[in-house]
Amino acid sequence: MQLLVLLLTALTAAAAPACTSCPHPGTFTGNVGLYPDPNPNSCDIVVGDSDIAASIPSSFFDPPDESPCGQLIDVTLISSGKTVTAIVVNSDSTLTPDDINLTTNGLAALAADGDPNHGTGPVYWTFE
Repeated sequence: MQLLVLLLTALTAAAAPACTSCPHPGTFTGNVGLYPDPNPNSCDIVVGDSDIAASIPSSFFDPPDESPCGQLIDVTLISSGKTVTAIVVNSDSTLTPDDINLTTNGLAALAADGDPNHGTGPVYWTFE
């Protein structure tokens, strides 16, 4: 079963259109969790109740002139195959490389049944 998941992850990630001209090109594979309190955030972007916001590892903010604040990312939950677009609003030094956190709306949109509690797990993501 793990081999099948790994194979599907590789095939799906290879098919995802990744940004090639942005400061952080490529497809990233990690885990998605809950970003519970998006206001305030390190990008000083006001996040509304219906917005899908992302917190990503602080390594993406170095060097500062390549800050992804306000950039859009496409996130696909491998288990459901669903994809959402989120705006990067925060740098998080506690996230391991390529892991991300999304607001509740983002997790609900990724979940097969719309329940944000089922929207976590392995993902691949790219900058638009």
